[in-house]
Parts: sequence; structure tokens; C-alpha cells
Amino acid sequence: MEHLFSHIGVRVFIMDSRNRLLLVRHTVTNEGTEFWILPGGGLEENEYSWDAAIREVKEETNLDISVIDLLYTLEEKTKCGLRCTNYFLGEMIGGQLNLGQDPEFDEDNQVLSDVRYFTKEEIQNLNKVYPEMIKDEFWYTIEDYIPRYKIWRKRPSKGFGE
Repeated sequence: MEHLFSHIGVRVFIMDSRNRLLLVRHTVTNEGTEFWILPGGGLEENEYSWDAAIREVKEETNLDISVIDLLYTLEEKTKCGLRCTNYFLGEMIGGQLNLGQDPEFDEDNQVLSDVRYFTKEEIQNLNKVYPEMIKDEFWYTIEDYIPRYKIWRKRPSKGFGE
């Protein structure tokens, strides 16, 4: 049986009290590339997306967050296969902002190179950001955001026939 997704991931929108968005910079030396991205990453085995969002932000930024809501789900076809990413809105509840480490890489091969908050205008002037929606669409979404009915659920599954 083939897998439905080659990668399931999470990314988290976190705003500070000055209406700035938190981003981490990835520097991939062997590819000669650098870009800014929302904190996040892949799910671990048997991990819920919601829990992965909290864990990934802690690993990358040293911040403790609570997840407020699911804002987007993005499916995209890449050269590595189909990727599905859940984009959550989170809020800081503790910790001090510091660049963390990605546990999937050893100390000499870390891709995380900076972490900081950006204004909308600063993000629009960045050359490489991912996803592109953080340059425009996100800001319209957050301006109109009203917490309503929670569309995301996590519940244990017993499977069929149990």
C-alpha cells in the first residue's frame, strides 16, 4: 500500500504584542540557499499535528505556545511527493525567544540560523519567504479572524470494528 502523503507537517503563525510575525531563517549551506519560514516541521510517529506544532516551536525558538486554531491546510505536489501542511495560529505563553536546534541534524549541519519577529512591511521586502502567503494573504486573514467554531479535532481512533 502506498502512503497518501510523503510528508505531513505543521507551521505556526505567532504574533507578538507589536503585531509582528515570528519567522526562522534556514540556511542550507550545501545548496547555497537561505530563506525565512514560519516555525514548524514534520510530525513524529503517532503525533497529532496540534502537538507537533507546540513541539516544533519549542525546538526552534525556545518559546512555549498554545495553539489557538487551524487557519489553513495546504497540499502541494513536490519533487519528493505530495506534502500536506497544517498552518496553525498560536500564541506565546512562556519561554524566552532564542534560536533553537533541529534535532534531525547534528550540530555541524544545523539549518536554523536566525529567529526574529518581522512587521508586514519587513516581510514584504524579504527576498525569499515561505509560504508566500505571509507576504499578503495571511495579513488579510488575521485582520478578519474571529474565533468561531473549531474546525480541527484530535481524538483517538479505535479503527474499524473495534
